[in-house]
Amino acid sequence: MKYYGITDKGLLRKNNQDSYVIATNEADDVFAVVADGIGGNLGGDIASRMAVGYFSKVFSETTGFSSREEIKEWIARHISISNEQIFNYGKNHPAFKGMGTTFCGVMITKLGKYVVNIGDSRAYAWFDSGRFSQLTMDHTLVNDMIMHGQLTREEAKNFPKKNVVTNALGVWETVRSDIDTHQEKMGGLLICSDGLHGYVEEKKIRDIVFNKEMDPALRTRKLLKASLDAGGFDNVTIILIDLEGDDHL
Repeated sequence: MKYYGITDKGLLRKNNQDSYVIATNEADDVFAVVADGIGGNLGGDIASRMAVGYFSKVFSETTGFSSREEIKEWIARHISISNEQIFNYGKNHPAFKGMGTTFCGVMITKLGKYVVNIGDSRAYAWFDSGRFSQLTMDHTLVNDMIMHGQLTREEAKNFPKKNVVTNALGVWETVRSDIDTHQEKMGGLLICSDGLHGYVEEKKIRDIVFNKEMDPALRTRKLLKASLDAGGFDNVTIILIDLEGDDHL
């Protein structure tokens, strides 16, 4: 397994509210997380740093997992704790009330791969067959409207409120998270904030991640360049995980 992460404030934003971590534990499991802070200058950067800092610490302290149920319970429990920490910080610091963050993480273990999502950062997987699939569902107003037949995917591209999230870590006292298990063999995984997937066509993303002549670091930097070439309108964070050669994954 090879992996690489990068974050950039883009060309227009004054600061970077994205954070990421690629953490490992004593069993050599990997937990990679992208968090995109929301709330503008009102603490989005604090929220995203709190989230990745918390998970970096608690995951690195684990000795491994004995069952798939234990993994899902661990993720759900710590999502709840992290949500409470961020929510209470905002409540105790009125200037930051309402701060929060997206949270998209992939845990890779010998028991399978686990994807957790809150908000509109995304996880994708690619396969030796040439398939490239989005593994997460966006928690956004525009996606809700698409799901209810109120908007087509083509109309959604120019929808004025396409960046409105309906779910985030730390904004409310409780949070819902999607936690999915993936047992199939993959070529690799991509986790990114909407600074990439919101501005770069999926076909271009796919073409870059499938370029096996480049190592993960170079592909990740090429994805970042694609985001900047598209205007660099937002912070962008990218983690690329290459699973080639890891038969048990």
